[in-house]
Amino acid sequence: MTFLTVESFPCELRNAIFKRQLVAGERLFRWGDLVRGFYIVETGRIKLTRPTIEDKMAFLQFVKPGESLGEEAIFSDFYSCTAIAEVVSQVIVYPRQLLLLAIRQNPDLAEELMRMLIREIDSFKVSLELWNIKKADRRLLKYLRYLAEPNNEKLVNLDRPLKELSTELRFTPETMSRALARLEGQGQITRHQNSIALNNSPTNSY
Repeated sequence: MTFLTVESFPCELRNAIFKRQLVAGERLFRWGDLVRGFYIVETGRIKLTRPTIEDKMAFLQFVKPGESLGEEAIFSDFYSCTAIAEVVSQVIVYPRQLLLLAIRQNPDLAEELMRMLIREIDSFKVSLELWNIKKADRRLLKYLRYLAEPNNEKLVNLDRPLKELSTELRFTPETMSRALARLEGQGQITRHQNSIALNNSPTNSY
């Protein structure tokens, strides 16, 4: 059972699940809104932000296809962040009350939800590790290798503008540009139009 295969859910929940289309810039929910559902991104990309004490919006993360958001739907009453579509996106919506009932009655569904939340925690751990790497080029190189590791590849295909990638790494676009140039000058990477090739072994490179 997976949250992307709605046919496998209990009948009552399955009949209540629906999909929502979002245009670029459209808000899915806002920080402080009453929780109504749990979401899985099917296509596109959702940006999560949260207001700071200075009333600015702090970036939290991008949620990509196959990943979840609105986990507050499980046990909380209000959303703890704001979710906005970065590009044209589609999300699968699981109504809160029926989802909770299905989780209580279906151990397989509860187990799948735990796996999904553990993946989210692992992703945050990676983000924390990256943010603790002070040098921009070292942080970027670590991130590129993280993207390449699952498939043991040396080529990272870029699915979004570098400006958005710099936001995820907590860089300004100018810092990102300098870090890319530095890594390329060191022979660590080779840049192509929509991809970056990793050239050297990761041993002692960061």
